[in-house]
Amino acid sequence: MLSNISQLLLRNQDHFAQHSLLVCQSPRDNLAQQWEGGPLYTHHTDFVAWQMAERALGEKALFAPAPTGIEVDQALLAMPKSKDEARMLLAALAALLPVGGKLLLAGENKSGIKSAVKLLEPYGEPVKIDSARHCSLFEVELTEKAPAFNLADWQQTFELTVAGENLKVVSLPGVFSHGELDSATALLLEALPRVKSGRLLDFGCGAGIIGSYLAKKAPDAQVEMLDVSALAIAASELTLKANGIENAKVTASNGLSALTGRFHQIITNPPFHTGVGTDYSATEQLLAEAPKRLIQGGDLVLVANRFLKYEPLLAAGFNNKVDTLAQSNKFKVLYCRGSGR
Repeated sequence: MLSNISQLLLRNQDHFAQHSLLVCQSPRDNLAQQWEGGPLYTHHTDFVAWQMAERALGEKALFAPAPTGIEVDQALLAMPKSKDEARMLLAALAALLPVGGKLLLAGENKSGIKSAVKLLEPYGEPVKIDSARHCSLFEVELTEKAPAFNLADWQQTFELTVAGENLKVVSLPGVFSHGELDSATALLLEALPRVKSGRLLDFGCGAGIIGSYLAKKAPDAQVEMLDVSALAIAASELTLKANGIENAKVTASNGLSALTGRFHQIITNPPFHTGVGTDYSATEQLLAEAPKRLIQGGDLVLVANRFLKYEPLLAAGFNNKVDTLAQSNKFKVLYCRGSGR
């Protein structure tokens, strides 16, 4: 099924037909397979969306923190959740365009598209092209060449102390809890049992705070860090480098699919958003798979909003043994020990 944004774009294929088009942050659907307009490229920070587009477009589907290295006549951003991320990606897209190129912004009315005019004004005079499917489409024509794009200009570095460890964190727009330590992760790390040696997993690593903490706490451990976001992958790699950590690596993955084998500990502040929408599927899949991905006596520790009913899902796989290690007025830290089945 096509998203509302993709339906809006297909409805306007004639508008794009004469020139090449790059769609940035194309949703998780079959837009690429159904496109009949001019030459199409896509850029994704979402690994799952990229996998879907890559089947149809091959090398013309890009997975990266920001689009670089190609030349197109038109570039369109599907409005992300974060306005800072929107500003960054629009800057990257504008840098790819020639003078006279078209920069477009599309989004659902509930996703902040009403701010499109302000977001596009630095590049020209915005014009609304269409409004349908509870979405709007805006466009500007570049009257001068946009500045070159450099991802490093958008990095934010900060230092923190949590559970006795000092960390330098490098974050990027669009990464969870950009520029700060979120209270859920702080509660998780403060409540964490002894960090084991062996193979450890930070699932949904974001800017790399949990994975870096584990690597510093257990320098003999092998720390794996997973995320679906290219922005998170880049931020985590920068965070590891900033802390001089060499016993950890970061991998893009749809759930646990990119890794095999078992872990001594899985530590996670799991994601529950895909783009601008709420999506618990990745976390629910993790909770279902975790009992089989832990060694005997291995630990699963996660933090979640108190209203989320993860305990029944965990109890089904962990012999009804689910402990609460800590809680605040918003969050809870849950603990399970694997049987190695």
